Amino acid sequence: VRAGKGDSMKSGSLLLGTVSGISVKVHWSVAVIGMLLGASLGQAIGWIPAAIGVIAFMVSILAHEFGHALTARHFGVGTESIQLWALGGVARLTKESPSAKAEGWIAAAGPLASVVLAVGSMGAWWLLGGVDASNDYIGLLGWLGVINALLAVFNLLPGSPLDGGRILKAVRWGMHGDRHRAAGEAARAGVVLGWLVAGFGFFLILRDQSGVWLVITGAFIAVNAHVEIAASTIAGRLAGSKVRDLTWFGVAEAGSDMDADSMLWQRSRLGAAGAVAVTGDDGLPQGLVLEDDMWAVPADERPWMMLTSMMVPFERTARADPDDDLASLLPQINPARPIVTVWEDGRLVGLVPPRRLRERLTEAGL
Repeated sequence: VRAGKGDSMKSGSLLLGTVSGISVKVHWSVAVIGMLLGASLGQAIGWIPAAIGVIAFMVSILAHEFGHALTARHFGVGTESIQLWALGGVARLTKESPSAKAEGWIAAAGPLASVVLAVGSMGAWWLLGGVDASNDYIGLLGWLGVINALLAVFNLLPGSPLDGGRILKAVRWGMHGDRHRAAGEAARAGVVLGWLVAGFGFFLILRDQSGVWLVITGAFIAVNAHVEIAASTIAGRLAGSKVRDLTWFGVAEAGSDMDADSMLWQRSRLGAAGAVAVTGDDGLPQGLVLEDDMWAVPADERPWMMLTSMMVPFERTARADPDDDLASLLPQINPARPIVTVWEDGRLVGLVPPRRLRERLTEAGL
């Protein structure tokens, strides 16, 4: 599954580190799944092999997501972070795929990584004795192979937000040339697929079998597919709009010693951008403060409120090139704080004023 910056699982996460320039995070919900999976395995093969199995499973999901991320990099698409959570992993790409071909390969790379892991694990299990082996660790290899095979097959089901849905989107995009229409088609397939999975889970429950996770997973797929249908509709209405059409070029700058009160006295410098870039001691811009946020500070506190304590770091804003399609930024935009900074050659050149962006998104139906 891939998502943008506004994804609801962004909060409650722990940064594990950075691999190949990509931040790797784990959500608290992973601990719950890990304990449930570990308890199930522990009763069958012992606690130490079970702990190793849980870790290996999480590493497998990371490998799946890095398949997406590294393939995306090949096509010029960056990855902000990879996050593990209860229902799998999320690779947050910085922008949309540039072509149907890129979309297809980026989507397929994750399941392909899972297939490689499945073949490798099953091959090692077979060479070490297979079903005749009595060692729990060898049995764990076979289990890991089966799990990765199931992960690949499930993710290839043809409906967004699963990888199979992304592949379906790429195929349809290549056939009729309309990215947003293709996204809507894949999402509608995802709604049907999600409720079918949930329905199968209910069927298993009625037969006194385990189906709760299928119900949860199916509902998750269907709900997110509905969101993608709405997003594809809005993106289609924004088609043809460029970032530069809404950009205010030139952003006022202030040093780290500037307070909110003094900045508001100089508000004429802000222009229609309605924001000021805060620079560090090295003279380079570090973050952004909105005029509305400065006015929101009580008048008697403004002289003591430094801009550095109010600024939104640039890495937490949607970043764009003037010639980017506005629709391609939708996954990055935080509806509660729709800030888009505009850059050329690594240099801040402008800002899409939040009010102007809200008006344009409202016109599109968001």
